[in-house]
Amino acid sequence: MFSREFEDPLAKHILTPYPSSSSSNQFSPISSINSAQWSALQSDVDEILNDYSNPPGQNQDDTPKLLRSFLKYLCEEAKTLLMQEIKQFNGRTALRQLRNFLVDSILKSMLIAGGKQPKSLTPSPIVIPGLTAEESQNQLELRSDHTAVKQACLTRDGHRCVLTGMVERAHFMSIPPQNRGDLRSCITECAHIIPFALSKLNPNSTQEAETKTQIWRAIYRYFPFVVGKIGPEDINAPENAITLRSEAHMEFAAHRIAAEPTNTEHKYHVHDLGTVYSVARDLSNTITMKQSDPAVAMPNPDLLRLHYQVSMILQESGIRERYERTMWENEDNLIQNIQPDGSTDLGNILSSKMFTDI
Repeated sequence: MFSREFEDPLAKHILTPYPSSSSSNQFSPISSINSAQWSALQSDVDEILNDYSNPPGQNQDDTPKLLRSFLKYLCEEAKTLLMQEIKQFNGRTALRQLRNFLVDSILKSMLIAGGKQPKSLTPSPIVIPGLTAEESQNQLELRSDHTAVKQACLTRDGHRCVLTGMVERAHFMSIPPQNRGDLRSCITECAHIIPFALSKLNPNSTQEAETKTQIWRAIYRYFPFVVGKIGPEDINAPENAITLRSEAHMEFAAHRIAAEPTNTEHKYHVHDLGTVYSVARDLSNTITMKQSDPAVAMPNPDLLRLHYQVSMILQESGIRERYERTMWENEDNLIQNIQPDGSTDLGNILSSKMFTDI
C-alpha cells in the first residue's frame, strides 16, 4: 500500500477546550498589575494549589504539579496570566480542565508533532501514485521546500551538527584525510525547532484547521515572546531550523535535549534531559552557534527559548515520561490489531488512549 510522503500527525489530535463558559471570554487579554498585586496573586495561587485535593478512591491527580511546572518555566508575562487563570477558575473541575487544555494544546501537540517532516528528496514532476494531482503537487512542493531549507541550514551551520559538532558525512568525505584531524562524521537532518507539523497542511479539513488554530492561539498566549516571529506559514524557514545529527534530532524532537539562550548572542546552555548515551557523550554544557554563510539567517533564539521551556515543563511535570510509557505500552496492542486491509484508524486509537492516560 502506498504511503504518503507526509502524514499530518496532528490530523486527529483531540484538544480539551479552554475552561470558559463563554467563548467571548476565551483568551481574554492580560490585565496589568503592580508588584504588590503580583505578590498577593502568587500567594493566592499557592494556597489554591496547596488546597487542591483528590476525592477518596480516585487516582492521584497531577493538576497542581502540572500547573506549578508551567508557572516555574513560563516568562513573567505568561506566568502572571496563568496565575490569574488559576485564581479565576478556582475549583476542582475547572482547574482540571485548564490542566488538560495546557497538556493537549501545548505539551502533547509538541510531542506528537516533533520530528515529523516530509522526506527530503529531489522532487519529481510526476503524479505520486495514490494521490490526486493536487495532493501530489502539494507533496512535491513540501519536499522541495524542505530540501532547500535543509541545504541552507547545512551551509549556514558549516555542515555540522550544532549540538555535537560532528560533520555531515558527504562534506567530511570531501575533506582531505590529512586535514580531518579529530573530526567525526555523521548523517545530518534538518530539525525544525517549532515542529513542521504545526503548518496548516490541509486547508480542506475544517477539523484540522481548527485544531491547528487552537494550538497556535495557546502558543501565542503562553509564549508571547514568539508573537510575530513564527506562525504556520513560517515553519519551514532557516530561522526555525538547525542542523542536527540524526540521533540528536530524535532526542531534540522528543524534548530530551534543549538549548537555553544565554545573554551572549548565539550562545546556549545545553540541557541533557535523559538522552541516549550515544548522543549524551558528545554534548557540551554550552555551545555557540556559528554563521558560516552570512546569507542564511541564524536560528531565532526565542524559538529555541520556547522549545527549552516546553522541554523543562515536560520534564518537571512528568508528562513526557507518561507519554513515552503510554506509547510503549500500547505499541504491541496496536501492532497486533492492525488490519491488513489498512482500515485500522490508528490516529483515533492513539488519540483516545493519550487523552485518557496522560
